[in-house]
Amino acid sequence: MALDAKQLAELLKLRAIGWSQKDIAEAIGQSQQVVAYQLKKLKEQSMKEGVDNVFSAALLGGIAGAAGGFALAAMMFEQLTKKEE
Repeated sequence: MALDAKQLAELLKLRAIGWSQKDIAEAIGQSQQVVAYQLKKLKEQSMKEGVDNVFSAALLGGIAGAAGGFALAAMMFEQLTKKEE
């Protein structure tokens, strides 16, 4: 089953902040198998097109307004800086 743009953006956001496939599935109302499949497809697509292109396309398709994009960027920045410490 394909995810709509909003679900896909939510999947990416939750995975970026470290949520498990099971927790993501519950949050977006899909099975864990659907989440695993979508993550696999996104990984394959990012290897072909580049991570930035795939990530940007998913965000533009699923997050309404600049506030959502800025919030996601802030969360990802926070996670990246924690890993560097």
